[in-house]
Amino acid sequence: MKRMCTLAVVVIVLFGVLALAGTRQVLVQSLKPGLSLSIDKGCGATYQHGEHLNITARSDQSGYLTIFDFTPDKHVQVIFPNKYYTSNYIDGNKDYNIPGDLLPFQLVIAPPDGQEVLYAVITENPYELTPGKTYNFEDIFPQISDRDEDTAYSLTQRLKVVPSDNWSAVAICHFFVGERTSTTLGTGWALFIGVDDYDETQFTEANGNKYYFPKLKYCVKGAQEIAAELQPMFPTQRVLMNHGVTHDAVHEAITGWLSQAPEGSTVLIYYSGHGSRTPDINGDEQDDYDETIVPWDYGTKHQFIVDDELHRWLSLLKADKVILIFDSCHSGTMERGVYTARRIDTGSGSRAIDPPLTDGLVSDLVPTAGTKGTWWKDFVITACKPNEAAYESPALQNGALTYYLMEALKGKGDANSDGWVTTQEAYQYAAKMVTLEFPKQHPQVADAIKEAVRLSKVE
Repeated sequence: MKRMCTLAVVVIVLFGVLALAGTRQVLVQSLKPGLSLSIDKGCGATYQHGEHLNITARSDQSGYLTIFDFTPDKHVQVIFPNKYYTSNYIDGNKDYNIPGDLLPFQLVIAPPDGQEVLYAVITENPYELTPGKTYNFEDIFPQISDRDEDTAYSLTQRLKVVPSDNWSAVAICHFFVGERTSTTLGTGWALFIGVDDYDETQFTEANGNKYYFPKLKYCVKGAQEIAAELQPMFPTQRVLMNHGVTHDAVHEAITGWLSQAPEGSTVLIYYSGHGSRTPDINGDEQDDYDETIVPWDYGTKHQFIVDDELHRWLSLLKADKVILIFDSCHSGTMERGVYTARRIDTGSGSRAIDPPLTDGLVSDLVPTAGTKGTWWKDFVITACKPNEAAYESPALQNGALTYYLMEALKGKGDANSDGWVTTQEAYQYAAKMVTLEFPKQHPQVADAIKEAVRLSKVE
């Protein structure tokens, strides 16, 4: 990627062709919620030579931010701070764009091709992430002399000993330069969606009560972890996070990007965030409510992603198999449902009481056998029954379903010990463990594929 300065200075940084899958796996293990890192085309996207790259970082709290750039030729440099922004202190709840309008350089994609990983760390108080290393700001971006594997390992180890009174958060984002060639096991395509930083603008429902969608904590972390774990079988990936999760962005990602997945392929869509409900207008819901996915900006845009339109978007996919995982709920009662926050009124502040839901996304996306449409190719996992909660757990540092799906994918789900974890095995393990830990949460599944789809290979 070429860093082109508008002050007539040109800096070229070479990118090799070696994959960073191993380094990325090491870095992902240290993810901590509270920081988001995104790029303009979405994490996991492919950039062609000559395209510009723009990075956005946002933290829940103020602190000291460092962004490392792991290049495919096994080099590591520091993108932030840099020669033009040597102070790495940032304010919380504010977008920081790199390069942005004030910095006199541009990030321009240049060969060689390969995968690149951006890794961001923020701490509330100053903390030395690379002991013994000093940043040389004579270069636009300070270079770290160690190999990427060594830097990745030392960073993750260093983060394990951050003092408990020094708040910290970690985020990651990867992308590809040029034509991507895969040496991995699978050829699947996958879209991962996670939203923590909800717009908390109040909105009024037909009943006159005011509500808002509160922020969540572990959805982005879960999406990134699942993406990294599934990369060998689903190497063509895109990750949408926080402010990148709008109605239009998800629509484009499915109908524009995922629709390019060829016949014979497998597509996977993972969503972690708020779910909600809205009155059914076409009479296809037994309980008179459509289930919805909640974009981050619903408070101001008032636009859900309704199950009916999700049906339409999925019908455009050419892939032979579609796997859908929803770590959300639609009950309107607790946790990742719309009324996690209390009503905004002058009364008791109790949660709204809505009629119980009797059907959910499972039955909507995989209707009764013989129904016309494309639903015969779907495998759907939802975090809970229609009228239950999908829990986030501080102890697990994740959503309950996501945490145990990760355990399954890492090997605990290999029920028949054949070295592979399939869709059915992953669900069976996760569902059992979620309900053991949270007895009021029962993950659900609908399988219209009727064959085992391999998700991960056990090392």
